[in-house]
Amino acid sequence: MTAAIVPKKLLLCMVIVALTACSSGPRSGSEQPQTGGDDTDFIAVPLTEQDRSASSWLANARLLEGAAQVDALLQAAATFQRDEQWQQSAVVIAQVQRHFEPQALSAEQQQLVALLEARFAAYEGRWTYAEQLLQPLLTPRLSQDYPEQTLELALQAARAQRHWQQAARYQLQLVNVVPEHIEPTEVWAVLKQVTDPNAVVLPPSSQRSRLVAGWVQLMTALHEISATPNQFDAILSQWQQNFTDHPGQFVVDNLTALTAQPRNQVLVLLPLTGQYQEQGNAVRDGIIKALTRQPQVKAVFIDTNQLDFAALPELLQQHQASMLLGPLLKPNVAAIDVSTLPEDLPWLTLNEPETGFVAVHGLQHFFALDTETEIKQAAAYMAQRGHRHPVVLAPATNRGQQQAELFKQAWQAQFADDTSIALGSYRNTEEMKSAVQDQLGVTTSEARIYQVKIAAGKIIVESQARSRADIDSVYLVGGIEQTRLLKPFIDVNISPFMKALPVYANSGSHTLRNDLSENDLDNVRFTEAPWLLPGHSESEVLEELLAMRTGWGYSTARLVAFGHDALLLSQRLPLLQTMPGISAKGLTGELQVTDEQVTRKLNWARFKGHEVVAE
Repeated sequence: MTAAIVPKKLLLCMVIVALTACSSGPRSGSEQPQTGGDDTDFIAVPLTEQDRSASSWLANARLLEGAAQVDALLQAAATFQRDEQWQQSAVVIAQVQRHFEPQALSAEQQQLVALLEARFAAYEGRWTYAEQLLQPLLTPRLSQDYPEQTLELALQAARAQRHWQQAARYQLQLVNVVPEHIEPTEVWAVLKQVTDPNAVVLPPSSQRSRLVAGWVQLMTALHEISATPNQFDAILSQWQQNFTDHPGQFVVDNLTALTAQPRNQVLVLLPLTGQYQEQGNAVRDGIIKALTRQPQVKAVFIDTNQLDFAALPELLQQHQASMLLGPLLKPNVAAIDVSTLPEDLPWLTLNEPETGFVAVHGLQHFFALDTETEIKQAAAYMAQRGHRHPVVLAPATNRGQQQAELFKQAWQAQFADDTSIALGSYRNTEEMKSAVQDQLGVTTSEARIYQVKIAAGKIIVESQARSRADIDSVYLVGGIEQTRLLKPFIDVNISPFMKALPVYANSGSHTLRNDLSENDLDNVRFTEAPWLLPGHSESEVLEELLAMRTGWGYSTARLVAFGHDALLLSQRLPLLQTMPGISAKGLTGELQVTDEQVTRKLNWARFKGHEVVAE
C-alpha cells in the first residue's frame, strides 16, 4: 500500500515551521498531565541508522516520497525521542498524522506512529491516553513489531495508576518476550503488589516459559500461605523443588530470614496509669483478646509511665523479647534510643512519629489508629462514586484545617486535572450556618436577590435563594457534635428542586449512644472499623465487652480492636512486608504494609434514621 504523496518541499517546510513554533503535538486526549516525565525511561526504538541525527532524517525526507518519506519522518521522530527532544518529536508525529491517511500507512508504520505518540503521552504523564493508544498493539494479540517497547510502556502506564493486576500481566509477558533483559527485583516489584493472583491474565500455557511459570507460582504460593499460615514451610519447599535455580529464590530467602526467629515473646509498652490509662488498658484488652487465639505467643506489659526508657534494652534481655510492640504515645516513640535496640528485633510502634514515617531501625514498622487514613479513603471513595465538586466543612482549629487540607490533597490526587473543591470553616455553632450558606452559594444568591429588590423599588419581587448547582457532595471534618448540627443546615439550604447532597464523615460521627432526633444523621455515610458495624462475626464479643466495661463507648472499643490487630500484625508482618498485595483481615480494617507503614482499609456504613446500615 502506498502512502499519500505530499509535495516534498511543502511537507518539509510545514515540518520546519512547526518545529520552529514547537507549540503543537499529536492529537491529544482529554486527560491532562499528571506528572513530569524527566525521569521516564523507555526501551529504545530500533533505529535503522543509530548515528544519524533527526535533522538529517528530515533532510532526507525532502528527497523521498510515499512510504519512504513516512519512514524517514518516523525515524526523525524516534531519534528526537532518543535525544530527549520530546516536543520536536511530537511535532513530526503530528505532521505525519495530518498529511498521511492511516490506511495509506503500512501496518508497521501505523504501529510505530501509535507507539511514538503513546511514549510522548507517557512522558507527559497522560497515562490513560497512552493506554488507549497502546490497546490496538496489545489486543487481540501482541504486535509483532516493537513488542518489547509496547509491553514496557503498557507496564509503566499500569504501574503509574497502581493497576497492579494489569501491571503483572504486562510484566509477565515482558519476561516471556525478553527474559534476559529483566532484573528479578524489577519483576517482583510488580508481582508483590498483586492483591488477587487469579485476576492476572497470564500468557497462554503453551507459550509460557518455565521462568514465567515460576514467578506465577511464587506469587500464588505467598497468597496461599496467607490463607493457611500453618502450611508455610510445606508451600515454600514445594516451590523450591519445582523451580530450582529460579531467580525468584531471593524472595524466598528474604522471607525465610524474616521468619527464622519466632516472634513469640512480645514486650508491650503502654500507658497503664496516668492520663492515658483508659486508652492503654483498652489496647491491652485487645492484645489479650488476640493472645487467646495464639497460645504460642506470650506478652509482657510494661507501663510507660513507670518506665525509664534507658532501661529498655535490659528489659528486652530480661524477658527474652523477640518482638517489641509500642509505645502508644508519640512522645514515648521518640524517647526510645534506637541505637540501643538489637538489630534483629522486630519493632511495631503503635503510633506514628512526629517526624513522619521514616524508619530508624531495620525492622521497624508503624501502625496508627489515625483519622488521616479515613480522610484519604473518603476522598478516593467519593471520587469513585462519581463526585467531582465537593465541599469540605471543618472546625477553624489547627487540627481541623490540617485535616481539611489533607482531604484537598487526597482529592486532587484522584484526578489528572485540577478539580474544584470548596473549603469552609467555622469557629463555633453560630458560624456553622454561615459556613454552610457561604459554601453552598446561598449567601451570594440572597445578596443578588437583595440587589434586585432595591432596583425594583416598590415592585413586589417574589424570590427564593438558590444553592449552587455544581456542588455535588459534602465531607465533614469533626466529631458527632459537629455532624449532628451541620447536617440539618445542609439539608435546609439545598434548593427545593435539587436532590439532597450526599454527606460523608469519619468514624467520629459514630458513637455508641447518640441520643439524637430522628433525622439528625439520616443518610450520613462514614468510615468505620469493621468490628463496630452490624453483621460482624464478632459482634457479640463487642457487646459483651461494652457491657463489662462500664462507661466505654465506640471510641474506646476501637482501641481494643487496635490492640488485637497489633498482635495479629506482630506475627504476620514478614509475609505482609514481603508481598504488600496481601492483606490481613483485622478488627480495625483490612491491613496491608506499604514500605514501613501499616495501612488500613476501613468499611463504609450510613445512618438510616437511628439505625446503622453497613454498605
